[in-house]
Amino acid sequence: MRALIVVLVLIPASARAQALPLADLLPDLILRDIALVPNTANPPHEAHFMPLTNDPANPAIPIVTSFNTQMATQFSTIPLGSSSGGLTYVFDETVGTFRRASPSFGPMFAERALTIGRRKMNAGFNYQRTSYSTFEGQNLDDGTIKFYLRHQDCCHFDDPASGTGFSRTPLTGTDTLNPPFKGDLVETALTLKATTQTTAAFVNYGVTDRWDVGMAVPFVSVHLDASVRARIIRLVTQPPPNTTLSPADVQSALNVHTFELNNPNATRTIQRSGDASGLGDIVLRSKFHFLSTAEGGLAVAIDVRVPSGDERNLLGAGGTEAKILLVASDERGRVGQHANVGYTVAKGTVAGAPAGFARAPLPDEINYTGGLELVATPRLTLVGDFVGRTLRGAGRLAVASKKFEYNEPTPLGGLPPGPGCGGFIGFTCKTASFDEFAPRPGNLTLLLGTASAKWNFRGNLLLTGSVLFPLTEAGLRSRVTTVVGLDYAF
Repeated sequence: MRALIVVLVLIPASARAQALPLADLLPDLILRDIALVPNTANPPHEAHFMPLTNDPANPAIPIVTSFNTQMATQFSTIPLGSSSGGLTYVFDETVGTFRRASPSFGPMFAERALTIGRRKMNAGFNYQRTSYSTFEGQNLDDGTIKFYLRHQDCCHFDDPASGTGFSRTPLTGTDTLNPPFKGDLVETALTLKATTQTTAAFVNYGVTDRWDVGMAVPFVSVHLDASVRARIIRLVTQPPPNTTLSPADVQSALNVHTFELNNPNATRTIQRSGDASGLGDIVLRSKFHFLSTAEGGLAVAIDVRVPSGDERNLLGAGGTEAKILLVASDERGRVGQHANVGYTVAKGTVAGAPAGFARAPLPDEINYTGGLELVATPRLTLVGDFVGRTLRGAGRLAVASKKFEYNEPTPLGGLPPGPGCGGFIGFTCKTASFDEFAPRPGNLTLLLGTASAKWNFRGNLLLTGSVLFPLTEAGLRSRVTTVVGLDYAF
């Protein structure tokens, strides 16, 4: 077992991945890859729904960036589980040897106040697999999540009243799409399969009867398979009825924005996938049992997560985190209880923004965990926990109905011409509403329930197994996460 730990620690930290980092896969897919076909318009329009190429002020960019940043944060900061030994010992002076300090094998995703014992050591590993299914209550696998690409906000009329002359001054801070040809939208429906697998090797050593030190070394594999189905919402290039446009003029208008010439209903589906694997963020741990009672007591624990993982490939958080925990536990007979409360200070940024755009800071966290242990038999402990994390200032994404203004030519026999949106003569100002994520400031609270079992099947070997399930719809969720592992005490 010692040789296994040494080999794992010495594996190089470089990640195996494709040329495009996984942190860039979704922004590139949604904001750069959706191009129209060339047409005879002057200037051509094929790149006008590609914000990362030519429109950095486009409102779609911060929406997609917020979505991608939240995913990156949750991928790289998922709880690893406790490295504390399931078997704990105290030196019994009456017989001159070590004996078990507790009949329980302890919690799986929390800490208990007991330490492993002076000069005792445990080592092992946990394997954890998570397949994500929803984001903020929206399904990831059926195109429910949609982003709307606004037309490149490239120009406007110098004199809207007279309609003469163009200016290249960008328009910012508005969803008013002027001049009229800019009123179309491209709807992108996202389908995403996201899976993470983490194998964490851990070791824990008792420096004294009250003080443990430990380390967890995770090796992470991430798989993303994403596709978007893009369709053009023709708010302006679908001429209204009762116009004087000839069939040729109508077809010309439809071909201004299209994925296939002379086929106004054509859609486009683009798929991108990627894998990355390598060393994650190493966690250094220490716990001091400062108040001892016959049933447990109080301890303080410190975890330091160092940025050893490649954050561009979602293997690490992109910064340093230091968590301090107050640990309380009590064991009476066959039932034990434990509670942890703490705070995580983070320094660094999250790799969720496209290249050239500001990255969000890695959020501090408020941590709280609690649960019960049941000694079902001398060789089997059952554990139930809840694990809570409040990511301070991480923000939320909420689905909101958004209005988009566009200019429609006034049909014959209709209302008198204009002025339309922006004061354009000869047009009527219209609005269309679509549901889309909207960034909201504030905290992101993630709650998990866990059910675990620890089985002492042979000697000092423990076989562990857990399932984790979300208790809220906030953030990125999986239906269930499975964890299996081995723990050996020396």
